[in-house]
Amino acid sequence: MNTIGERIVFLREEKGISQKDLANSILIPPTSLSRYENNIYEPKAEILHRLAEALDTSSDFLVGLTDHFQKPNYTSTTPVGLTGDEQRLISAYRKLNSENQIRISERIVTLLDIQS
Repeated sequence: MNTIGERIVFLREEKGISQKDLANSILIPPTSLSRYENNIYEPKAEILHRLAEALDTSSDFLVGLTDHFQKPNYTSTTPVGLTGDEQRLISAYRKLNSENQIRISERIVTLLDIQS
């Protein structure tokens, strides 16, 4: 996920929003959004801002300056949308070496498969 277009598609699909609905919500034609998603054009600053707001992310994520797609919450020390348990799990995960992080990722995939 390296381009603005890929990041827009990722967030739009993550939120279950159609291309047409997203375009309408930010007041642009669906064809323009399609061109952004396909990296034919890059959105101007105002459109980028509206996209970030509609997709509940930051402009920094959309342009690739960060890989954190949740907006920072400046009124709290806990990342947006995470419970205390989730925060502790992420903190512990980050302390693992890369080999153990891979093991955890594989285990999560396995558990999700079993759960389905």
